[in-house]
Amino acid sequence: MRAQDQPTPAQSHPSHHTGPGHASSVQLPDAQFDDSLTERFIHWLDYVPSSHRDATQAVEGHTVASLDAHERTCRRHPFSALWAAHRHLESGSAEVRLHALVLASEALWWLDHFQDARLAAEAALEIHPDSAQAQWRRAVALYREADITRTKEQLDALLEHVNRFAPAWNLRGQVKIWLDPERPEGAEADFAAAAELDPRSWVVPVRLSSEAFSQLVDSAVDDFLESEQGQIQAPNVVVELLPSRSDIAKGEDPDVRGAYFNPDNLGSSTPFGALGGAFAAGARGDIIPGSRFTLFQRNIENLCPDADTLSVEIQASLSEEWASAMRVDLHATGGAEHHSEQAAVPDDDPES
Repeated sequence: MRAQDQPTPAQSHPSHHTGPGHASSVQLPDAQFDDSLTERFIHWLDYVPSSHRDATQAVEGHTVASLDAHERTCRRHPFSALWAAHRHLESGSAEVRLHALVLASEALWWLDHFQDARLAAEAALEIHPDSAQAQWRRAVALYREADITRTKEQLDALLEHVNRFAPAWNLRGQVKIWLDPERPEGAEADFAAAAELDPRSWVVPVRLSSEAFSQLVDSAVDDFLESEQGQIQAPNVVVELLPSRSDIAKGEDPDVRGAYFNPDNLGSSTPFGALGGAFAAGARGDIIPGSRFTLFQRNIENLCPDADTLSVEIQASLSEEWASAMRVDLHATGGAEHHSEQAAVPDDDPES
């Protein structure tokens, strides 16, 4: 359990992550939770350190407004949000229970408990099946569980009602890439819709053939070696379209641009094991024969509107992975990994 009330997401990620309101005019059913879900509710308390169990704060005003206040700070204070949400799950008001479940889902998501986040969102959907916020929370949880097909199905349902929410269009574009990485053109319309709605955050990605992308990688490696002035050996760099779904299901970020593999870490008891990412290596001695750097073509392309930007991003991604493996200061910083699933979502209003 982390000691701080912060799941430490990457600082370059977008910070706009509030969440929608709910249509208070909707008549909500008085849904009852089954025993298995009630047991999960109890289990969620195990995630909250005692230092964040502020009973006075949690019971203050069993209202939608108090839950909305926690939702606005959920990214920075997920433990407090989860504690407050839990205290409202058995409220006599279906609307309050709905908000509490959505808040619990968001808090659990920030704490990397993606299955629990999905269960909370699904319980919210039992109360209000058309809740845009609950649909979004379920979609982003499914995405982090590597359940790509059901993620798309949920996004399809959401976009039928809330079609001006750019992150949902962008995430569905990413999902379509996962479903058919060899045919990225199938996702272009979704990326274009996101870019049209919010051009400051989203782009229509440039797409290259595997051969053309590999040529850019080779050029980046040459430039990288030249910048190091012969102080390192040529790294073994391979290109894959996307990370493996099995790694995503184990907790790897589906949007990650690169990874470092250290054979000494095979069988490691650390949670980062073979891929290692920014955590597998220790010092320079860890870069040993058999090590390799992997760049994920589609995820890097997703950030780049043109070939020039792509070339810069490849160089930066390679530098970041090398710096992580060697635990040295970065020579270059890649573009922000705009994670669709970290974004806010509009009100439960079909006109949004």
